[in-house]
Amino acid sequence: TIQMSATKHSMLSSTQAIFCGLQESLKDCLINLPNNAPLHLKESLIKAHQKLSDYYTKFDESPYYVWSSRN
Repeated sequence: TIQMSATKHSMLSSTQAIFCGLQESLKDCLINLPNNAPLHLKESLIKAHQKLSDYYTKFDESPYYVWSSRN
């Protein structure tokens, strides 16, 4: 990423915050969808939110996150 290239340091520790921000954006999209939005769109947004939640959990349990947060 640009941030990683500019700092020459791993940005692994910021990944968790990015997951949270993306989940929040998806939640806002779902809340603001009109009632007549296509069901496929709603389901896709929910699946994307769940996938981010899964990644967040795996990342949180990873020893790499603990290691990166010490730096």
